[in-house]
Amino acid sequence: MDSKPILVIDVGSTKAACVVGQAHAAGLEVLGWGLRPYPAVSTTWPCDVAMAARAVEQALDDTRVTPIPDRAIVVLSHPELSHARVAAQVDLADEPVAVRHRDLVRLKTQALGQALGIDRDALCLEALGYAGNGFEGARDPRGLMATRLSGTFQLVGMPLAVRRMVAQVLDAAGLEVERFIYSPQAVAACCIDEALRPKRILLVDIGGCSTEAAVIEQSRLVRSRSVAWGGMTVAEQVAKHCRMTLDCAVAESLEGLSSPKSSVKHVIERQVGVLQQQLHEFLKDDPLPHAVIVTGRGALMDGLVEHLGQMLELKAILGRSRRAQPAGDLATQVGLTPALGALELACRTLPAEARSRPVSSRLVDRLLDRTKTLLTEYF
Repeated sequence: MDSKPILVIDVGSTKAACVVGQAHAAGLEVLGWGLRPYPAVSTTWPCDVAMAARAVEQALDDTRVTPIPDRAIVVLSHPELSHARVAAQVDLADEPVAVRHRDLVRLKTQALGQALGIDRDALCLEALGYAGNGFEGARDPRGLMATRLSGTFQLVGMPLAVRRMVAQVLDAAGLEVERFIYSPQAVAACCIDEALRPKRILLVDIGGCSTEAAVIEQSRLVRSRSVAWGGMTVAEQVAKHCRMTLDCAVAESLEGLSSPKSSVKHVIERQVGVLQQQLHEFLKDDPLPHAVIVTGRGALMDGLVEHLGQMLELKAILGRSRRAQPAGDLATQVGLTPALGALELACRTLPAEARSRPVSSRLVDRLLDRTKTLLTEYF
């Protein structure tokens, strides 16, 4: 039986991307997509709510899907995300009992309670392994016997201010947030093929104002870090040191390490060195990954993917979803990849009843209320 359409929105620092898909018995069908850059170039994130909401509305129109679901899964990355390795333990009984699903929920709740700040919400809590009496490193301990259960988790937290801002953007577009997905997890769902899936992969997602570095092993997020560095960071430095407008600097920075202008190339080399240092520090004292997947629109700077591969001595791959190939130009394909990956991930993980939820009438109610307000104010 076919599920209800699923809407995924990627609210980035330079663009908004929307993808609508539907899960069938035969697989996932992408119904439509849209990508709109913001009309004004910005070097800060979050951006202006009204501007982002307008871009979301235009991207939704470009999907040509009707009716649009009024709840959206949101792909998120941000320079102020927090990352921590968390260990927690709960007692089950005085004598060994079978581990149940609710015990895992208790353990995750305890992990969040002891590691998550009051000004943050959980974006991702990835279980790395469970241990109990007689077992260790289990990925799914349900049914195993134990008197106590401990677990290790990779926790990614987002500032509540960012969550509210994204909710405001969607609200202005007549939508609600279904849930959030961490951007590297979405990209990994569509860019790591079967040959690489069992291996340890470094994923570098270069956005406009932030870069997410994540280690994926056997489809699990085992390490992550956010770096306040991106394509707009490079463009801002080019504009500052080469004395040009930001719009011109954005175009110049895309020539990357192959820029014919020595002054521009020098600035870019210095900025890429900042990212190189952050990645070296991130990978320090850890097993070396088998490959690095570089994605994000910042990765389109000429020569950057190859440079990162040489610097890390790894095979470097430009990450893009195969489902985005009909979109045309490379920038659009890369820009749509996180949303397409989140759509694939949602179809794998969302329960059938959640995907088959009837469309809410809140969207219509909001449009009617807004129309009444405009009529009252102006007429």
